[in-house]
Amino acid sequence: MSAQSHAWVAGGVLMAALFVFAFVAAPKSCEWGLDAYFLAGLACAVALLALPFVLRAGRSLALCAGVAVALVALGFSAWVAGLFVANVRILCKLF
Repeated sequence: MSAQSHAWVAGGVLMAALFVFAFVAAPKSCEWGLDAYFLAGLACAVALLALPFVLRAGRSLALCAGVAVALVALGFSAWVAGLFVANVRILCKLF
């Protein structure tokens, strides 16, 4: 397996873990869940951004940057999907 394949597989595992964490955080979204899910999403985005550079997933810097941008975009879509599929409450109290 190539280094680029390793980056895609590791990114997929990271996104799946973030998606599963949405279901863990959803029942307690008004206490700690929404904050924890937001911070987990930020940490996941940083990890996905750094992953291609750490694993040297491309021959050039531009290819690594392209893979990183694609992974972050997919990670953001997984984060938003987890937010809505797990029914994480965004508004807990209006007043």
